[in-house]
Amino acid sequence: MNENTLEKIHTSALKFLTPLNLDEVYKIIVLEAIKLVDAEFGSLLLYQNKNFERVFTTLPVASKVNLRKKGSTYTAFKSREAFVKQDKYFGRFHPQIKNLGIKSNIFIPLSYKRQSVGVLIVNSFDQRQFQKRELEILKLFGSLASLAIRKTQLNEESRKAVEDRDTFISMAAHELRTPLTTISGYVQLLSQKLARQPTNEGRWSQELVWETSRLSQLINEIVAVNKIQANQFSYNWEECQLEEIINRAISDFHLIHPYHVPNFQNGLAVSQDKIVGDSAKLLQVMINLLDNAAKFSEAGSEISINLKAKKKFLILNVKDHGKGIPKKDLSKIFDGFYRDKNNMIEGMGLGLFLAKNIIEYHHGSIKVKSKLNFGTNIEIKLPRVKI
Repeated sequence: MNENTLEKIHTSALKFLTPLNLDEVYKIIVLEAIKLVDAEFGSLLLYQNKNFERVFTTLPVASKVNLRKKGSTYTAFKSREAFVKQDKYFGRFHPQIKNLGIKSNIFIPLSYKRQSVGVLIVNSFDQRQFQKRELEILKLFGSLASLAIRKTQLNEESRKAVEDRDTFISMAAHELRTPLTTISGYVQLLSQKLARQPTNEGRWSQELVWETSRLSQLINEIVAVNKIQANQFSYNWEECQLEEIINRAISDFHLIHPYHVPNFQNGLAVSQDKIVGDSAKLLQVMINLLDNAAKFSEAGSEISINLKAKKKFLILNVKDHGKGIPKKDLSKIFDGFYRDKNNMIEGMGLGLFLAKNIIEYHHGSIKVKSKLNFGTNIEIKLPRVKI
């Protein structure tokens, strides 16, 4: 080893600290260790379930070696110190390695947060000797390797957890749809029968209609978000009018939120509001925006909807006069499953995440301005069709 060793370690670390899977990390760590000390072979052993597992090796015969509880591997693991063993020490215990002509074994401990996680063994045909400073440098290499392994393990655990969550949510949403369809059908029949009766039963049946409609909307949001994350969210492109989509959303809104007052101001002349888009997806966005406005404002308060044109774009503003959003949370509201910690309102925080994805797919943009106790304004910009 020479004065450029630290620079070599830095170069090696850049290779195995980049995003890789575990098998790739194991391989690069061993190959870089071999190169670092100019050796011939190497093996990486991790301590798992109270035993060492050889996760990668360039020396196939090493897999047949039985590790002794008092052997060098365990010593390096327990002491967390790097050291070298010559053939006169290990030859009698591991003749299969000595017969290959290996004269030195270099043991490099792997530790993370002061806990041993494994040992890196590098084999050389030469009789190797290292000074204390050189062994400390090798120990530094082991620490960087341990960090790379743990980082990759955490990334894979996180990825697996997200996959499991998404799978569960998707399955749950699809399973809920069948009974919900049946419930919704009976609720509609019951509501039609009792709607004109000024009784508690009539009022209760109407409440059931609203709640089943909200539940259906929530399940549709979950399924849509899952499709977005799996890149399976398809679009049906056509020329459509934004005013018509807004009016349909308001009609649906009245069914779910009869105690709120949407006020739609259309500043455009006839046929000036044409866009190319997926009308069903844009309707979902509009319903989500109105639903959010209702959730965060008092019954009876106005929800303003304003549509206008600016150069090549249509500008849609949806404004409520509700509780508003804290400034510290504005950057997070488009994250999936985001909820204000102090918010007791129903929902899973999917509406704005879904809206942002749909609007951006339409080559538009969505912005939010809000102030606590003064309400929230959401502005959507969409490219319009040339007249």
